[in-house]
Amino acid sequence: MLALPAGGTASTPSPEETARFVFAWKGVPVGTVTLSLTPEVTRFTYTSRHLHTRGEHMGERVREVSLVVGPGETVVGRASIPQALWLWRGPRAPGCVSGREELSGREGPHCVTAVRGDAVEGTMFGQPFTARYDERGRMVTLDVGESRFTSVAPGVRLRPPPELFAEGVPVEGRAGPLAFSPSWPLVTRPGWLTDWRAGDARTLAEAVHAAFPEKGPGAADWSDKGEGEAGGCLAHALRFAAWAAARGQKVALVHGLLVVDGGPARPHAWVRVGLAGGGTLDLDPTSLDPVTRETHLPLAVAEPGGPSVDAGERWLALLRGEHRVVRQPLSR
Repeated sequence: MLALPAGGTASTPSPEETARFVFAWKGVPVGTVTLSLTPEVTRFTYTSRHLHTRGEHMGERVREVSLVVGPGETVVGRASIPQALWLWRGPRAPGCVSGREELSGREGPHCVTAVRGDAVEGTMFGQPFTARYDERGRMVTLDVGESRFTSVAPGVRLRPPPELFAEGVPVEGRAGPLAFSPSWPLVTRPGWLTDWRAGDARTLAEAVHAAFPEKGPGAADWSDKGEGEAGGCLAHALRFAAWAAARGQKVALVHGLLVVDGGPARPHAWVRVGLAGGGTLDLDPTSLDPVTRETHLPLAVAEPGGPSVDAGERWLALLRGEHRVVRQPLSR
């Protein structure tokens, strides 16, 4: 998990000030981060709860670090500021401080390079970031590379992302196409899709499927192009997109839910290709099963290598329970 940056003046905290963030990678929620600051002993606590995979098993990994901070919010006995504390309690004025990554203890330069309204731009260990703040000067979103942290309002009930993967979402209804209630608008054929023949796309899906000797969550799911021996659905979709790009074709990643044998709806990823003459074809290189309205429910369509903000916001709404998964009976 990424930790979060510091500097500038801090307001007087409440008896214990806390904040929760959902951590998403490539638009997929994989964990939460909780920050708390207790003024009595000026103790700052960073807690991460995130999806943890080992082989084909998914679970939750919890890691927590507490640090005592003194004047200037630096760690007692050090000249560094906890990274998450620095980011959380902003916005910051331009300039650099020594930041400390909470979980690893790594220290190095954390810099604000520009302040544009409610947005702050800068670098942490040389990696660019953009953070946005509310009227109280508390961080509401943070974008770092493929990662995004989004704040959760106090009192909002939130299903932890590992629970979403392990237990899924209940499906209401017995038969019919899957749908979200309330529904979301979805672009069927994004403008970036290139024209392709269905047979060639299916052949590539078969090649990607065969290229993974191990099916299940693995390192390939967290690589840019699905590189690795073991991988789940996201790795298959990323590798399909990378191999398609090498052939001069641009496809879409589809974030959504999969329902198997009448069970709950669980997060899944597949691909969508554009067909010559119009239309699209959805393919599931993980299983090679047909993508149907009864089994696959699209949540968002994302451009490979591009931002997945829509997917992230919709996953977050699903975690908050704002949308349900239903089956729509076929009209007679």
